[in-house]
Amino acid sequence: MSIQMTLVFGILVTQMTALLLLLLPLPHVVRMRLLDGYAVLKRNTNVRVGVVFTTILLGLQFLDCVKKVRRYATLDNPYYAQFNAGQPMALLPDKLASKFYAQRNLYITGAVLYLELAIQTVITILDKLVRKENSYRELAKTSKSTESEDEEIRSLRDQIAKKEVDIKALKKQLTGLQSAYDGLNESKVNAKDE
Repeated sequence: MSIQMTLVFGILVTQMTALLLLLLPLPHVVRMRLLDGYAVLKRNTNVRVGVVFTTILLGLQFLDCVKKVRRYATLDNPYYAQFNAGQPMALLPDKLASKFYAQRNLYITGAVLYLELAIQTVITILDKLVRKENSYRELAKTSKSTESEDEEIRSLRDQIAKKEVDIKALKKQLTGLQSAYDGLNESKVNAKDE
């Protein structure tokens, strides 16, 4: 493999590793840190320029590979080159090797471009998942606090009910005392003249 294709293959392996790391069922904290690290890299202008530049180069290489594969596909089938009188037999292995290399390069660059899109999609989905999980955890915390608040409300309502019973008892006592006091006063009615 040439140095260029070795670099492309290295990018492919790196992308496959990154995709595997993103798809593993990691704890929430680790997944948040991965996405935070990605956000920091995404904001860096040097990284963005490098990614765009690499994507453009890989796109051009992909188009070049498509052109080469078409060129080898339009030639007469090299397996039957021995039946063509104008073609020497020595070119058959060279054509087959060139066709193989063109197809290999096409598949590798295509896979790199595809994985770049796949990684972006997975990161978008994971970002939404992390946001939903954060909101779920916040709601779970508030529901726990509402449960304790519900218990406090119940105890306060019980206290209010007890106080209302005490108030009713006090009102009964008050009416009883007033009627007893009034009963004492009625027996001894004094006229104004006395």
